[in-house]
Amino acid sequence: MWTFRLDPSDGQMTLLSVNADDKTTVNPAFSRVHPTKNILYACTESVETNGEVLTWKVNPKTGMLNLIGRADACGTSTCYITLDRQAKRALIVNYWNSTIVVLTILPKIGAISSTSPFIFDPNRGRVMSVSHKSHVNHSENDENVQKERQLDPHSHAVILDPFFGKIVFVPDLGMDLIRQMVYDENTGIIQPRGFVKSGPPGKMALGPRYIEFHPSLHVAYVVNELSSEVAVFAFDKAIAQEIISSASGQGNDDDAVKQTLSLFQNVRTIPEGFPQEMNTCGRITVHSSGRFVLVSNRGHDSLSVFKVDSVTGKLYDPKFYHTRGSTPRHFQFDPSGQWLIVANQDSNSIKVFQFNLSTGAIDYTGNTSAVPSP
Repeated sequence: MWTFRLDPSDGQMTLLSVNADDKTTVNPAFSRVHPTKNILYACTESVETNGEVLTWKVNPKTGMLNLIGRADACGTSTCYITLDRQAKRALIVNYWNSTIVVLTILPKIGAISSTSPFIFDPNRGRVMSVSHKSHVNHSENDENVQKERQLDPHSHAVILDPFFGKIVFVPDLGMDLIRQMVYDENTGIIQPRGFVKSGPPGKMALGPRYIEFHPSLHVAYVVNELSSEVAVFAFDKAIAQEIISSASGQGNDDDAVKQTLSLFQNVRTIPEGFPQEMNTCGRITVHSSGRFVLVSNRGHDSLSVFKVDSVTGKLYDPKFYHTRGSTPRHFQFDPSGQWLIVANQDSNSIKVFQFNLSTGAIDYTGNTSAVPSP
């Protein structure tokens, strides 16, 4: 893990620490910060052995990381962490074997514990069709690659609805759907409550990767990795309340349950002339202003910036900006929303851009940092 300080005046990043002496931390792939403590969580991503969820205490002055906990993620290729509203538990997803896991956060120190985990397995224990030794180049996306990646369920993220914190959404890249579940804050148990297709009826090879909600509208955005598209959904708060109120028993994972999400727009993330088989999508995020949605394109090596209609939440007028590197797997805004940090995984670089809060235009600052496979 590499720790930088960002200068809010010019977007310059200064390297503070590298915990390179920790030889037991293998491939930390996704991180999350505790809302009130100087605590950093990260999950390790391996398809051969169970991942781990690591807890570091962060020194706010020096940036040094002190490992204070490690927990079994109860699955392989661990790729996402969400904390519940009270920061009592962490919801984890494992991409390779698709399990969705709930772990306890120790209240005093803030470390995530693997004691008494809750595990939901959408694959019901079946052996995966594809060998874990099969590797994917995310800039290649032809029919054969898509078919192989969609032979099995693959959970890619887990989030809680922003209104109640009790409806769980899990994009399943392998099955082209978003699982809808109910989370019990008291017990830590999640139960399936149906699902919704992640794109238009009849369309295949979508590959939902992440889902993000608009900060003020009842709208959710799903990035479909394989089809290079964003699916825009209306969120029905009344149906959500009904599902929460009636939650009991073992749940139901078929499509007969009422759906809180309804599709009303589907938009492409790359220019019309660029071949879809040469690109997969990475991250999606909604700017804190609610005025823009951004997606990273791996292969096209760009960020797509969409404007958001302030009434409907629809996306329009996309602009494309090169990330000055290869395979932008992830990107993140600073708290002010004006600095955009992009991780170019295959060119081993972090690039900093200035984001125009009025127009959504992106300008490269020239600030760059060398980081192995960020």
